[in-house]
Amino acid sequence: MIQLNLLPDLKKEFIQSQKTKGLVISSSIFVTIGALGVSILLFIYVTFVQQLQINLATDSIKEKQNQLTAITDISKYLTIQAQLAALPDLHNGKGSYNRLFDYLGVLNPSAPNNINLSNLQLDTPARTLIVTGTTGNFETLNVFVDTLKNADISYKVEGQGDVVTEKMFAQVLIQNSGLARAANKNLVSFVVKIVYNPSIFDVRNTDIVAKVPNITTTQSVTQSPQAGKLFNDGTEQ
Repeated sequence: MIQLNLLPDLKKEFIQSQKTKGLVISSSIFVTIGALGVSILLFIYVTFVQQLQINLATDSIKEKQNQLTAITDISKYLTIQAQLAALPDLHNGKGSYNRLFDYLGVLNPSAPNNINLSNLQLDTPARTLIVTGTTGNFETLNVFVDTLKNADISYKVEGQGDVVTEKMFAQVLIQNSGLARAANKNLVSFVVKIVYNPSIFDVRNTDIVAKVPNITTTQSVTQSPQAGKLFNDGTEQ
């Protein structure tokens, strides 16, 4: 059988474009309907379902709150619980300041360089210690100051085995000094400001040992031509 295509090329292209147009329009309609459906579902969820969930959660919170408030003296229990939770931090931060008296026994040079203390002022926020006292002369005052500057402390941190060694004091300054007379004796009165290392009073530190290196710091000795070594053979500073 013989078939003849009598449609011109232009007519064929027009029919093909119409088919493509119809397909595009149909696809657009389906996509629009799908997007509209999703929007409707989201609107329903946000407006009704989510609000219902919020209402249920709010009711549950109110119910639990009413159960708690119905307990007698609940506020007292909560306050005590909060205070108990804060006790470990308060304990670690309070400081063991009674150690100061043990330190003074080590830091006071032996006779004839010993000093007499008349007043101690401890400022924990500023980590300073103001020492007021008297001594025999300015040389012994310098020995005391050098003792403070060179003092070390060794300790173990609670729960750890390593020994830590640090300087006891970060700064030692003579704030005031002058000649005085007491009991028919010429003395030197002084006020020394000390910035201490907080580790020396930390309650978490154990096995604490305060040490003063046995060194010669007097200028008349250290600056002399015969000063050939730093450490003394004796025990006095």
